[in-house]
Amino acid sequence: MELKNRQTTREREIVRVVETYSDMLMRIALNRMNSIAEAEDVVQSTFERLVKRAPRFESREHEKAWLIKTAIRICIDEARRKSRTDVPLNEEIAAAYSEESFELLDTVRQLPEKDRDAVYLYYYEEYTTVEIAKLLGEREGTVRSRLSRARKKLKALMEGDAYEQIL
Repeated sequence: MELKNRQTTREREIVRVVETYSDMLMRIALNRMNSIAEAEDVVQSTFERLVKRAPRFESREHEKAWLIKTAIRICIDEARRKSRTDVPLNEEIAAAYSEESFELLDTVRQLPEKDRDAVYLYYYEEYTTVEIAKLLGEREGTVRSRLSRARKKLKALMEGDAYEQIL
């Protein structure tokens, strides 16, 4: 009977995590992947790793950080595996956003991946630069530099400057 109760508790915990973090992980994956299907695969793989590895978390923040890091690593692995080149957003993704949101997302996707991650975590998930540094395994100064460069690049892109000028 005790084993059955543990499984039920574990299953409830997994359902809670999926319900709590699915949308956030999907946004992270969409930021890096070229289609909704690829992003969904990343989210699913993230949850599969959670179930398979069953890590012990110190807090909800630790849990969230682990999920974010895992999703980003899976995105990186997928990009390496497929040797993708940077391509425009899939029309399927465009349909999921308003025109204004899509234009902003498309502009952010023109940033290098590490800058994109820092922008997303800072502005959308409201992490501090210290927290982002821990999540990404970088120094805080590096994260601040990435954010500063990303803001300048985004401003140039949004003002219509030539793409070559920001590289």
